[in-house]
Amino acid sequence: MSAYRIRLRLRGPLATPLHSGTLFGHLCWAKRLRESDAALTAWLAALLESPLLLSDALPRDHLPRPLLQPGDRPEQAAGESRQAFLHRLQLDKKLRKTAFVSVTDFVELRAGLSETSLQARLRQRAAERERAERARPRQRSRPLSLTVRQAHNTIDRLTGTTPEVGGLYFVDEEWRRDAATEMDVYAQGEIGDEGLQALLDTVGEFGFGRDANLGRGRFAATVEPADPRLFAHDGNRLLSLSHGVLTDNMAAPFYKLHTHYGKLGGLYAGGERSPFKHPLLLARPGATFSPADAGPFGALLAGVHPHHPEICQNAWHLCLPFAAA
Repeated sequence: MSAYRIRLRLRGPLATPLHSGTLFGHLCWAKRLRESDAALTAWLAALLESPLLLSDALPRDHLPRPLLQPGDRPEQAAGESRQAFLHRLQLDKKLRKTAFVSVTDFVELRAGLSETSLQARLRQRAAERERAERARPRQRSRPLSLTVRQAHNTIDRLTGTTPEVGGLYFVDEEWRRDAATEMDVYAQGEIGDEGLQALLDTVGEFGFGRDANLGRGRFAATVEPADPRLFAHDGNRLLSLSHGVLTDNMAAPFYKLHTHYGKLGGLYAGGERSPFKHPLLLARPGATFSPADAGPFGALLAGVHPHHPEICQNAWHLCLPFAAA
């Protein structure tokens, strides 16, 4: 299958996380809008034989940190002071929470990737950043990404007023600036770059996710062939870049779970029937596993909504191979 890298340039805040399954749903609505209901139905039927694999939106030139078998327990080195040893333990604990690794580091380490080698590389990158910060003159800097929490109140549809108690809730939006406005999505399938570009242009024009009518989720997209080094490699393990379900052909997995509370969009967002889908339990990006066959891994889930049997959820994994040490 052809592999593509989609460079997104955000033109507004994100009110809905750019997860792989949610992005696929927006592509479906774009397909229907640009062509027809029949074209969308035929496309979904064809996906069972030729899947469209999507990743989550990732920071530019970065990948999810792989979940690997834990390394050896750290020990105090000969001649190392207890204070230095404790400082190293604290740094390692902080680095284990790192969510992303650079594409360059992944490609360089993938031939024998282990938790020990990955931690060593992250420790090296942290030291390089610390030296660079010391060399720069001190100045107050603004964060490139900021989560803004907004308060909302529910409305009683019978009275048109807000309740006196219990109606307040909060929603988060992600505001990005400068370099952080650029994100990467990877795709793999037989859709073709021109067809994928047209669908993404439609999604970016109308907006992604909640409050798109207020300018949230607007972006410009550029589709180009993915770096061949990412996919052209022999390895005994795979790294998932997507939110997807675990299937029998994913052996010995390491993963973290995410409960996905999906909601219908487009024409189904309102009306008499509930827009809410059944909750789904998905593995987060960064999951690793040993492939039992050639794939695909994950599934296209049907029956995710109680009143719309035609609605499905793209829970396939777009994966990159590596060799576990």
